[in-house]
Amino acid sequence: MMPRPRSVATAVAGLAMLTACASKPDARAPADPGQAAYAANCLACHQADGGGVPGFQPPLVGGVWVRSDPQALATFVLTGGFDSGSRKQSANENVMPPFTQLDDATLAALLTYVRARFGDNAGPVTPEQVAAARAVLPARP
Repeated sequence: MMPRPRSVATAVAGLAMLTACASKPDARAPADPGQAAYAANCLACHQADGGGVPGFQPPLVGGVWVRSDPQALATFVLTGGFDSGSRKQSANENVMPPFTQLDDATLAALLTYVRARFGDNAGPVTPEQVAAARAVLPARP
Protein backbone atom coordinates (compact mmCIF):
# COMPACT_ATOMS: atom_id res chain seq x y z
CA MET A 1 0.00 0.00 0.00
CA MET A 2 1.34 3.44 -0.92
CA PRO A 3 1.43 6.12 1.79
CA ARG A 4 -1.00 8.98 1.36
CA PRO A 5 0.52 12.25 0.24
CA ARG A 6 0.57 14.81 3.01
CA SER A 7 -0.50 18.35 2.64
CA VAL A 8 1.99 21.17 2.75
CA ALA A 9 0.29 22.46 5.91
CA THR A 10 0.81 19.11 7.65
CA ALA A 11 4.45 19.02 6.60
CA VAL A 12 5.04 22.59 7.80
CA ALA A 13 3.34 21.85 11.13
CA GLY A 14 5.48 18.75 11.59
CA LEU A 15 8.63 20.69 10.77
CA ALA A 16 7.65 23.41 13.25
CA MET A 17 7.17 20.81 15.97
CA LEU A 18 10.58 19.24 15.25
CA THR A 19 12.23 22.66 15.33
CA ALA A 20 10.57 23.52 18.64
CA CYS A 21 11.71 20.24 20.16
CA ALA A 22 15.25 20.71 18.90
CA SER A 23 15.52 24.16 20.44
CA LYS A 24 14.49 22.98 23.92
CA PRO A 25 17.20 21.75 26.32
CA ASP A 26 17.59 18.00 26.52
CA ALA A 27 15.21 16.78 29.22
CA ARG A 28 17.81 14.22 30.28
CA ALA A 29 20.52 16.84 30.88
CA PRO A 30 20.99 17.72 34.55
CA ALA A 31 19.75 21.19 35.49
CA ASP A 32 22.42 21.47 38.22
CA PRO A 33 25.76 22.56 36.69
CA GLY A 34 27.61 20.60 39.39
CA GLN A 35 25.72 17.44 38.53
CA ALA A 36 26.45 18.01 34.83
CA ALA A 37 30.17 18.48 35.58
CA TYR A 38 30.12 15.31 37.73
CA ALA A 39 28.46 13.39 34.89
CA ALA A 40 31.08 14.60 32.41
CA ASN A 41 34.16 14.11 34.61
CA CYS A 42 33.52 11.68 37.48
CA LEU A 43 30.58 9.42 36.74
CA ALA A 44 32.47 6.72 34.83
CA CYS A 45 34.76 5.98 37.77
CA HIS A 46 32.75 6.95 40.84
CA GLN A 47 29.30 5.94 39.46
CA ALA A 48 25.92 7.69 39.82
CA ASP A 49 25.52 6.48 43.39
CA GLY A 50 29.04 7.52 44.42
CA GLY A 51 29.87 3.91 45.21
CA GLY A 52 32.90 3.70 42.93
CA VAL A 53 33.99 0.48 41.23
CA PRO A 54 35.71 -2.14 43.40
CA GLY A 55 39.30 -2.67 42.32
CA PHE A 56 39.12 0.35 40.04
CA GLN A 57 38.02 3.53 41.83
CA PRO A 58 37.09 4.13 45.46
CA PRO A 59 33.65 5.24 46.61
CA LEU A 60 32.88 8.87 47.35
CA VAL A 61 30.01 8.05 49.71
CA GLY A 62 31.16 8.60 53.26
CA GLY A 63 34.66 9.55 52.13
CA VAL A 64 36.70 11.68 54.51
CA TRP A 65 37.92 13.92 51.67
CA VAL A 66 34.35 14.57 50.54
CA ARG A 67 33.29 15.86 53.97
CA SER A 68 36.57 17.58 54.88
CA ASP A 69 37.74 21.13 54.34
CA PRO A 70 36.48 22.41 50.95
CA GLN A 71 39.85 23.88 49.97
CA ALA A 72 41.62 20.62 50.86
CA LEU A 73 39.11 18.71 48.71
CA ALA A 74 39.73 21.13 45.82
CA THR A 75 43.49 20.60 46.19
CA PHE A 76 42.96 16.83 46.26
CA VAL A 77 41.00 16.90 43.01
CA LEU A 78 43.26 19.46 41.30
CA THR A 79 46.31 17.27 42.00
CA GLY A 80 44.71 13.96 41.05
CA GLY A 81 44.52 12.78 44.64
CA PHE A 82 47.91 14.15 45.69
CA ASP A 83 49.63 12.12 42.97
CA SER A 84 47.61 8.97 43.53
CA GLY A 85 49.84 7.14 41.02
CA SER A 86 52.67 7.00 43.54
CA ARG A 87 50.33 5.62 46.23
CA LYS A 88 48.68 2.77 44.33
CA GLN A 89 48.15 -0.29 46.46
CA SER A 90 47.61 -2.76 43.62
CA ALA A 91 47.85 -3.07 39.86
CA ASN A 92 44.04 -2.91 39.59
CA GLU A 93 43.58 0.53 41.08
CA ASN A 94 42.88 3.40 38.73
CA VAL A 95 44.86 6.62 39.08
CA MET A 96 42.77 9.78 39.22
CA PRO A 97 44.04 12.43 36.82
CA PRO A 98 44.50 16.01 38.00
CA PHE A 99 41.49 18.11 37.07
CA THR A 100 43.31 21.41 36.50
CA GLN A 101 41.52 21.85 33.16
CA LEU A 102 38.27 22.72 34.95
CA ASP A 103 37.81 26.40 35.71
CA ASP A 104 37.24 27.51 39.30
CA ALA A 105 33.46 27.96 38.97
CA THR A 106 32.94 24.57 37.30
CA LEU A 107 35.08 22.72 39.83
CA ALA A 108 33.36 24.51 42.71
CA ALA A 109 29.94 23.49 41.35
CA LEU A 110 31.11 19.90 40.86
CA LEU A 111 32.53 19.65 44.38
CA THR A 112 29.44 21.29 45.87
CA TYR A 113 27.33 18.63 44.15
CA VAL A 114 29.61 15.84 45.40
CA ARG A 115 29.55 17.15 48.98
CA ALA A 116 25.76 17.57 48.98
CA ARG A 117 25.09 14.18 47.38
CA PHE A 118 27.81 11.96 48.84
CA GLY A 119 29.20 13.88 51.82
CA ASP A 120 26.32 13.97 54.27
CA ASN A 121 25.17 17.35 52.91
CA ALA A 122 28.50 19.01 53.61
CA GLY A 123 28.55 22.70 52.77
CA PRO A 124 29.24 24.23 49.38
CA VAL A 125 32.62 24.86 47.78
CA THR A 126 33.15 28.36 46.41
CA PRO A 127 35.11 29.37 43.32
CA GLU A 128 37.31 31.41 45.69
CA GLN A 129 38.22 28.27 47.65
CA VAL A 130 39.12 26.49 44.41
CA ALA A 131 41.20 29.50 43.29
CA ALA A 132 43.03 29.50 46.63
CA ALA A 133 43.76 25.77 46.25
CA ARG A 134 44.95 26.29 42.68
CA ALA A 135 47.22 29.18 43.73
CA VAL A 136 49.31 26.93 45.97
CA LEU A 137 49.69 24.00 43.59
CA PRO A 138 53.28 23.06 42.85
CA ALA A 139 54.49 24.01 39.41
CA ARG A 140 54.08 21.15 36.93
CA PRO A 141 57.00 20.30 34.68
